Amino acid sequence: MRATGFFTLLLSLLMMTFLACGSKKSVTTVPSPAADVPVNLATELVINYKLDKAGLRDTFNRAIDDALKGNFDIPDYDIKMTLSKTRPATVEIEGKNLLVVVPITVNLEKNTFLADLKAKGTMEMSFITNVDIDTIWNVKTATSLSYHRWIEKPKLSVGGINIPIQTVSDIALSKTKYLIEKGIDDSVNSSMTVKQKMKENMAMFDQPMRFDTSISAWLNIRPEKFYINRVINSKLAAEGKIAIYGISTFSTYKPQAYSVSKNLPRVYWNEAIPDSSVFRLAADIKTMDINKVLKANLDGKTFTTGDKSITLSNIVTNCDYENIKVITDVKGAANGTLIITGKPVYDRAVNGFSLKNTDIQFKTKNVLHKAAAWIAEGKIRTELEEKLRFNINETITEVQKSIDTQLAEFNRKYDMEIRLGLGSVTVESFKLMPGQIEAVMLSRFYLQVGIRDFRSFNRF
Repeated sequence: MRATGFFTLLLSLLMMTFLACGSKKSVTTVPSPAADVPVNLATELVINYKLDKAGLRDTFNRAIDDALKGNFDIPDYDIKMTLSKTRPATVEIEGKNLLVVVPITVNLEKNTFLADLKAKGTMEMSFITNVDIDTIWNVKTATSLSYHRWIEKPKLSVGGINIPIQTVSDIALSKTKYLIEKGIDDSVNSSMTVKQKMKENMAMFDQPMRFDTSISAWLNIRPEKFYINRVINSKLAAEGKIAIYGISTFSTYKPQAYSVSKNLPRVYWNEAIPDSSVFRLAADIKTMDINKVLKANLDGKTFTTGDKSITLSNIVTNCDYENIKVITDVKGAANGTLIITGKPVYDRAVNGFSLKNTDIQFKTKNVLHKAAAWIAEGKIRTELEEKLRFNINETITEVQKSIDTQLAEFNRKYDMEIRLGLGSVTVESFKLMPGQIEAVMLSRFYLQVGIRDFRSFNRF
């Protein structure tokens, strides 16, 4: 899947947050479950796009050039007529409408027995194209001539032969009008095959995405509806927004697939789309699934105080409704099994997790007792608690750097202009259950996409 770097980074944050939960042995569950509280799972992804007007003008000028290659001869009067642009057409876009103003040079030629007659005139034509998208992604365009004026009417007469120039002018206008209207409509429709492209793009969400084959880590994004707003015109670009509303879940097991591409979410016009995105990631983490992550981060770590040290191995954890329990074999100045129990607490003020009410016990030869003072009260205890602490704010800067690096490569590869500014990452809800962690992580960010011309829509 393209452009999954940001989701990967959110996943990394989650995994770092919950490193301290796995499973090894059964842990007696004493606390009772807390009452369920409704959780907001809605994700609102907003794409702020800028449509470059220079590219837009190029698109429409190509369409007009193609339209002017048609046959404009007037057989009833034995007149040959050719049309050309006096200068490039101008294009403005506002709301659902495109305004195209094009000056046309009209060349007339008629052969008579007296002389070959030639004449040239110039008219300015203004076209309005209404572009609409219905709820099931069908693009509809309607182009019509809204205004025209002859800057210079062609004159075609010689001796006693008079050509009905008004009639000829009307025929020239009618033929030109029809072909340019059709050319603009054809260009827009061929450049914006939105429904088909949406089916192709939504296919990336048909199956849950696995991020890392070394662990069981799955992201499932289910778009439920889209919003688009009317385009706002500015000097250099036309700007608008696309909002994707849905649900995003992370799990350590493969969830059920949802065929998004076959059941395209509906799209609606909405003028109240916010600027920034709210991305919620609902996490369902089975503690037995993340032992590899835990092992990679703590297995083999040595802790030292004075002349005493211990090395951890075979580290696993489990959770009940209130506490997590970390169980690890230790070797060194003490040999046996170390059991660390504590309550994970999320502090919104510092935006981080830590263990509270930490209890350390030591087991040797099936005898359970309090750990030696140099483990339970000294430097090693402090280091162990530090390993089980995670501050999200301290990670955001590095996450932004990683996002910038990935987007630079993506923009280069697909000739796009995408920028993403990460605002904040917080945890909205956090709940422990036996062998399972449920949480909702929220990220706010600003996403901007630069589009050079209508054909860029087909690159997504």
